[in-house]
Amino acid sequence: LLGRIDADNFAGGRIKLDRKASANAAANSVGNALKIGPEIAAYGIAEIVDENMASAARVHAIESGKDVTDYTMIAFGGAAPLHVGRIAEKLNVARFIVPSGAGVGSTLGFLRAPVAYEIVRSFPAMLDSFDLAAVNRTLDEMRDEAREVVAKAALGGKLVEQRLAFMRYVGQGHEIPVPLPARTLRAGDVAELRKAFDKLYGQIYSRAIPDRAVEILTWALTVGTETKKVSAVRDPRGGRTAKPDSMRQIFDPAKEDWIKVPVYERDNLSKGDKVKGPAVIVERETSTFLPKGYDAVINGLGYIDCRRVASPARIGGRA
Repeated sequence: LLGRIDADNFAGGRIKLDRKASANAAANSVGNALKIGPEIAAYGIAEIVDENMASAARVHAIESGKDVTDYTMIAFGGAAPLHVGRIAEKLNVARFIVPSGAGVGSTLGFLRAPVAYEIVRSFPAMLDSFDLAAVNRTLDEMRDEAREVVAKAALGGKLVEQRLAFMRYVGQGHEIPVPLPARTLRAGDVAELRKAFDKLYGQIYSRAIPDRAVEILTWALTVGTETKKVSAVRDPRGGRTAKPDSMRQIFDPAKEDWIKVPVYERDNLSKGDKVKGPAVIVERETSTFLPKGYDAVINGLGYIDCRRVASPARIGGRA
C-alpha cells in the first residue's frame, strides 16, 4: 500500500513510503470495518491479490492439461518478485527465478525482440474441401504486405516467415493454432494438416476426436527478423553464503508480530552467492521476497534462482 509520496521521499531513484499513511490506508479501507489491525488488514489484501494470481495459474494449467507443480515460475515486472514467493507456496511450485532487470523485463524484452509484423485474416474453410488456390493467393498477399512493413526496419537483416491456421472441430467454440509450411500449400498438405491438428489437440485436451470434420476459421502470417540464438551458461560451483547488507522488519501473520529478516543488495551479490529465506533482495527496480523454506543462489546468468528446501508441510508460517 502506497502512502503519501512527495519530493522529499523520492531520492536516489527510490521511493520512500510513508509508513504511518500506509497503515492508515489499510485501517480505513479494511481494518476498521473488520475490527482488525492494519498489519493483518494489509496482509489480507496481499493474500487476496496473491490468491487471485495463483487461481488464474491453476485454471490456465488445468485448461492446458498441465500440472503446474512440474514447472518453474519466472517473475518479471516491478511487483512480480514481491509476489512470486507466496504464489509459489500456494501452487506448490518448487522453483522460481527472478531474472536480471526483472522490474523492467517487459521493456528489455521489447528492446531485444525481433522486428516483426503479423497479419491475421478471416477465411473460413472446411479442411477437406477448401479452395487451395484462393488460400495461397491470400497467404501470398499477406506475405507481401508483411515483408514490405518489416523490410523498412530490418536494416537488411534476414527475414523469417511463420504461418498458422486457426483450426477446430466443426461446432466447437475455440480454435487452436496449427503451424503451416512457409511456402505455397499443396494438395498433399491437407492430410498433414489434419494429422498436425489431431496431434496438437490431443496434447492439449488428452484426446483427439476421430472422423470429426475440421474447419479453419482464420489464417495468420508473421514476418520478422531472425531471433538471436541462446547459448547455454553453466552455473558456478561452490559459492559463498552471502552476508546481508542490513536488516528489515517484516510482518509475520503466523506470529501476528514483526520479525527481522536480512536484506541483500542485489548489486552486491556475485554469481554463486547463496541466500537463505526468509530474506529480501532489493534492487533499483524491484525487490524479491524469499519465503521461509526457500533458498536462493545467483546462477551463471546472474539470475536469482530460488528453490524449495523444505516440504510444504514443514514450511509453516510465512514471514
